[in-house]
Amino acid sequence: MLHHQRAEDGNGNGNGKLNRGVERHFVLPGDFDRWHYLTQVVQARAVAAGIEHWRSHWPRCAGTVVWQLNDCWPVSSWAAIDGDGRLKPLWYELRRLYADRLLTLLPGADGGAPQIGVVNQAGGPWQPTVRLRRCTADGSVTAEAEVPISVGARSAARIGVPQALAPVAGSAKEFLVADADGLRALHFPVTDRVFAYPRPEFTVEVEPVAGAGNRVDVVVTAGTLVRDLLLQADRLAPDAVAGQGLLTLLPGEQARIRVDGCGPVDAAAARSALFCVEPA
Repeated sequence: MLHHQRAEDGNGNGNGKLNRGVERHFVLPGDFDRWHYLTQVVQARAVAAGIEHWRSHWPRCAGTVVWQLNDCWPVSSWAAIDGDGRLKPLWYELRRLYADRLLTLLPGADGGAPQIGVVNQAGGPWQPTVRLRRCTADGSVTAEAEVPISVGARSAARIGVPQALAPVAGSAKEFLVADADGLRALHFPVTDRVFAYPRPEFTVEVEPVAGAGNRVDVVVTAGTLVRDLLLQADRLAPDAVAGQGLLTLLPGEQARIRVDGCGPVDAAAARSALFCVEPA
């Protein structure tokens, strides 16, 4: 792996650079599986932060170009598809980020309240009602409001989050959730290594899909806040593909993740293929 790692970092490989990227947000893990997961999370979030910012500032910025889509050999890189053709979390994020309609929460100016960004690249207007919830780390909702927004065709809009809904700057126990038309955006005032995450609790069930012997639904029900849940389908079978990437669930919410090409799978195997953010 190090031989294929061409990034320069003083010691002849780019793992030091990857470690520094992880350490800005998380405590650097001691095992490879967690390290692999967290580097993927950091990559997806970093690219998302840029694209969400640029798209929401239309027409000042009219587009972005992604580097890069795939790799031609096994290597640690910023590609969205690895050398074996497997989809990284970034690939799923790019699907969300470049959809015609995008919902995001942008950092506020000078540490102020965040902004709601609504991007509409469709040919007709979009008039979503954004449900805002300020939550605590245990998932309790402490404030809630609905904010109607209107954005024209091929346009973007930004409005400030009402001050009464904004988490306290620097709070390690509050975060903001925005939902509209099946889209979700999140704002955490501090980095993950500081935030008071609960120990994630969730149940896992596996349901075969009727008429498809190599396809199942992995059903995850959250008992706590579960951030950036990822099903690594290739841990179930080398050629298996999941229908979704990173997901964040609030307590009581459920996600149904379709997996193709895996064959029969039980709940224990599915759970072993699931990763999420854990408290420091």
